[in-house]
Amino acid sequence: PRASSAAAPPDMSSKEEAGLGDLFGRQAAQVLPTPVSPAWYAPNERAWYGENDYAKCGKKQKESLVSCSLTVSYAPTGRAKCRRCGEGIEKGELRLGYPFRWRANEDAYPLYLHPECYVPEVFGIKEKELRSKVFGFEALNNTERAQLWKKMRSRGKEAAASTESLLAADELSKGNIGPAAELAKLKQVAVPKELVVPMLPFQREGLTWMCHQEDSGVGGGILADEMGMGKTIQAISLLLARRQTAPCLVVVPMAAVLQWVSEIERFTKPGALRVMVYHGAQKARTATEFRKADVVITTYQTLENEYRRETNKSRVSCKWCGKLFQPDKLKVHQRYFCGPDAQRTAKQQRTEKKFQDAAKKAMVNMGITSSSSSSKAYSPPTISNIYKDFMKEAGVELKAKGYWGIRREVQERLQGPQASSSSRGSRGSGDGESLNRERLGLLPACELRTLCESRGLEGKGKKADLIDRI
Repeated sequence: PRASSAAAPPDMSSKEEAGLGDLFGRQAAQVLPTPVSPAWYAPNERAWYGENDYAKCGKKQKESLVSCSLTVSYAPTGRAKCRRCGEGIEKGELRLGYPFRWRANEDAYPLYLHPECYVPEVFGIKEKELRSKVFGFEALNNTERAQLWKKMRSRGKEAAASTESLLAADELSKGNIGPAAELAKLKQVAVPKELVVPMLPFQREGLTWMCHQEDSGVGGGILADEMGMGKTIQAISLLLARRQTAPCLVVVPMAAVLQWVSEIERFTKPGALRVMVYHGAQKARTATEFRKADVVITTYQTLENEYRRETNKSRVSCKWCGKLFQPDKLKVHQRYFCGPDAQRTAKQQRTEKKFQDAAKKAMVNMGITSSSSSSKAYSPPTISNIYKDFMKEAGVELKAKGYWGIRREVQERLQGPQASSSSRGSRGSGDGESLNRERLGLLPACELRTLCESRGLEGKGKKADLIDRI
């Protein structure tokens, strides 16, 4: 329930009521995620910079940053939640944003608050400092500024929330609310006759609650009893009490598969539940027998493999690099990383430069290149690039790119144009020596498709299928 709907309890003393504000403020300062300080805000990027990030920025970029503690703006959507009270921030409402960093080596990102949830003990902004410490304050008119400062100073929401917590504690102590009161309202479910072991009282309560959850609009829940409290027997009793027309899927770690099979046999009458294990080499055969079972037990690894196999069917190829992506991921890939129109954001460029600097330093340490040449264009230490460096030292400039391109160019230089044309003819004729599975496995899928089409084969399907056709 919202805090504004609460009323003060009649038996609360004035001393307790007076101390609610200070108590709630101290607790809020402890619960609220610690903001990054000092911090700079980039209006164009809508991003926050910490002290270390600011030191790495250039002179021109530093001029565009604004030193502040908070931002104020109207919420463009209703997805954000207040990090103090947990309630949603409605679209079009004024909200305060501040920088937060989960780890020291990560970028800062914004968290949002209701103006009424502002914590003076954390930010310590005075009225005369609003223009300098709250970015966006200047864009508000005088009425909006006055309303914002009034909400930031108000303690009504804190007092109402504290009052409501006292009311809830009083109701809980009387037994009017809480788990016990909720369970007392539920219709008790009898223990299934197929269960051959007695259930403890709290286990019967768990069965009643789970049956209620199955019949409700939620359609499920989480049974979070501790280890050894009998979660398995409660789950088995649910399967017996709520029979389904389709089999029930049980996903467990590999070590618990046989445990579930044995406990179903031990806790139920013979033939009460038909069990099938979906795992290993027998998956293709047992998939047709699902309807004959009441319980299908599988592992997390099997479920993940099946999921990936199904999702891979919807992957599409990038027209620039030939790699396969899901349709939604392909848009991001072509927007930021691949293609003539791809353009990375400022943060992505800084991250890439950091990795390049680390790679250059590693190349110098491994003796792949000298420190004087490390300032030149970045060249990843791949087998092809290392080979091209050695050939360049020998006076041979290779123009081809990629492993197979360099290999063909080297063969042409060593054997001459006639041998090169004959080698191309032997590759086109399907010589097993020049095209074996190991070499085909190194080719990207786009080259395999081109090779299939040149031989009159179907160029669709997965990489393994293309290799089989060739």
